[in-house]
Amino acid sequence: MHNILYSNNSSYYSMIARLVLAEKAVAYELHNIDIHIKMEQFSPEFVSIQPKMTVPVLVCDGVNLADSHQILLFANKHFSGPDLCPAEDEAAILKSLDLHYAFSIEDLTMGKALRKSPIAGFALGCGLKRAARRCQELMRTHTEFKSACENKLKLEDERQRLILSKENNYAQVLAQAIKLCDSLEVELSQHEFAASKHYSLADVVWTVFLARLVMIGFESFIAERKHLNAYWQKMTQRKSYPEANLCTKMPLKFLLKVMFALLFKK
Repeated sequence: MHNILYSNNSSYYSMIARLVLAEKAVAYELHNIDIHIKMEQFSPEFVSIQPKMTVPVLVCDGVNLADSHQILLFANKHFSGPDLCPAEDEAAILKSLDLHYAFSIEDLTMGKALRKSPIAGFALGCGLKRAARRCQELMRTHTEFKSACENKLKLEDERQRLILSKENNYAQVLAQAIKLCDSLEVELSQHEFAASKHYSLADVVWTVFLARLVMIGFESFIAERKHLNAYWQKMTQRKSYPEANLCTKMPLKFLLKVMFALLFKK
C-alpha cells in the first residue's frame, strides 16, 4: 500500500493519527500542512483531498480517511502489527474512544490560552477572521468548492462564537477534563492500560490527551494522580512516542510567528 498522511505537528488529532500509525509500524509519506501561518488547509490542492479543510487525512491507495477516529479503526483493521482492538476487549476499548471523542479538546486548549494572555483573545479573533477571508477567497476563485466553503464558513462562524463568547463554557470543560483524569486513574488502578490489560486504541488517544494537558500547562492533573502519572511516564517510554512526534511544548519562536501571522497577515 502507498500511504500518505496529511498532518500538522501540533494538531491534536494529527498526533493521534501519527501515534496509531507508529504503533502499527506503518510506512507512510508525510505531508505537513501549515494550518497556522500559511493556512495551507485552504489551498485548492488540499481542499480537493479534504473538503472539510481539516487535518489529519490519511490517503491509502486512493481511499481518503478524513478524521482521526476513522484512521484509528482503519489502521488497526487493514495494517499488520499488533491488534489494538481485540474482540475480547472491543466493547471497553470502543467505549473509551467514545468517551475521549465526546470531549472538546479545542475548548480546553483555547479557553486556557484566552485566560493566560490578554492579547490571545484579540489575536485569535483576528486569526478566525483571516481563516474566513481565505475561505471566501477560495470560493471566489474556485467555484467548484463553493459548497465546501459555505459549510466551512458556517462552522467557522459557530467556532468563533463559541470560543470568543464571554459566556463560553470553559469552567465546565475544565471540570470535564478533571473528571476524565479521575476516570483514567480508576481504570489504571485496575489494569495496566486504559481499557484493558494490553495496549490498545484507547491508549493511543489518552496518550495524546495527556500530552495536550502537558502542553497547555496542566501537568499537575497527571502528577497528582499516582496511577495516571506512572502510566504517562510509561507511555512516553514507548518506541512509538518519539516516532509520532507528540507535541508537549510550543516553542516561543513558533508562537511569535503564529501571533504575527494572526495579527498582521491577510
